[in-house]
Amino acid sequence: MIARTRSLDGAYERLEDLNLSIREHVVGCRAETRQQNSRLKRLEAILITQAGATIMLLVSLIIRGG
Repeated sequence: MIARTRSLDGAYERLEDLNLSIREHVVGCRAETRQQNSRLKRLEAILITQAGATIMLLVSLIIRGG
């Protein structure tokens, strides 16, 4: 009975360590996701600006008859 108790205690300790490790991983993933989202927002703004400039250039060429 004592050996079983020790092994259960060890199992509980390993589960607690695993739970802590998973929580740390989740926190790290959240931080990375935030960084990736901010990069995507910047890229999206650049692409929208570029598309707008291209459209304005094409419209000016059409209006001028060029």
